[in-house]
Amino acid sequence: MPDFKQNPHPKQAYLLTLTIANAPGPFKSVAGIVQFDVVTPECLPPPSENGGMPWPIPVHHIPIAWTRVSDTEYTGLVHLDEMIDEDYYGRGVCRWKLIQARADLMATGAKGETRFIPSIDLNQLEAQQAQATYFVRADYLDTEITSLEHPVNFGETERSTMTHLRDSELFTVSLAPKATKS
Repeated sequence: MPDFKQNPHPKQAYLLTLTIANAPGPFKSVAGIVQFDVVTPECLPPPSENGGMPWPIPVHHIPIAWTRVSDTEYTGLVHLDEMIDEDYYGRGVCRWKLIQARADLMATGAKGETRFIPSIDLNQLEAQQAQATYFVRADYLDTEITSLEHPVNFGETERSTMTHLRDSELFTVSLAPKATKS
């Protein structure tokens, strides 16, 4: 696997504001990542060099450093040009594209606790369009036994898919992007 390079001087910056509304309690663990994928598969070696199987599309994650503004608001900076397009395999330039930015929230960070993972995609970032994700309040400190260290909940971005639940049974996490200078 090549050593993929990050841009030391990215310029296409967006400030993400993460806002939590109606949660049953605070989130003591707030993390996140920006996901980049190679979007030019022709830059990858041929399948004959991988036992006849196509090469997996390279994916790279860069952590988001969230700054706590309050118990319900955090900000983090993401860059669209954080990865360097380069000829990593000797077959042409591999072009990277930001696929999504996502947060990762847990009530306390304890083992077995649910990870709430709202996300926002490139189109929403560039349009500076906020994305709200709905979660069930009862999942906040769900103590159901599971084999997963941290069960994952991606929530729902369409409130209409949760019409069987009252607003008081839900909380939201919104990600609002704003173009800014690095």
